Amino acid sequence: MKRGFTLIELLVVIAIMAILMAAAMPAFTTATDRSRVAECRAHMTAIGIALEQYRRDRGANPPTLQALYDQGYITDDGLLVCTKTGAHYHYEPEATSNAATMVSCCRPDAPPGRRPHSQGQSFVVLQVGGKVAEVGR
Repeated sequence: MKRGFTLIELLVVIAIMAILMAAAMPAFTTATDRSRVAECRAHMTAIGIALEQYRRDRGANPPTLQALYDQGYITDDGLLVCTKTGAHYHYEPEATSNAATMVSCCRPDAPPGRRPHSQGQSFVVLQVGGKVAEVGR
């Protein structure tokens, strides 16, 4: 007598595995997005430190974020790029109020759905004064 799986048993096992993977996928997507937000926050913190050093040395904000790299305040130009979109961070050197956004991973006026984090609902900002926050979550 041959022992083995029937076609129906094999299909049932495959279906159960597919259901389990489909149930686990949202958790993996959320974890990936949260790690990208954490990486974006780390980039903003490093940029904030470099901006502060630049201001102390030169008395003004740099004209572009690239100037931080070009003049040695940041040694890795990958810090200037959003890891999710691959786009350079948005920079407003003339931001003046404490709530104003200096650096963000997309334009601050980007509508929900066009933002890089939390399924298009949020983005990370560096405000005047050095506070890093996630907006829209």
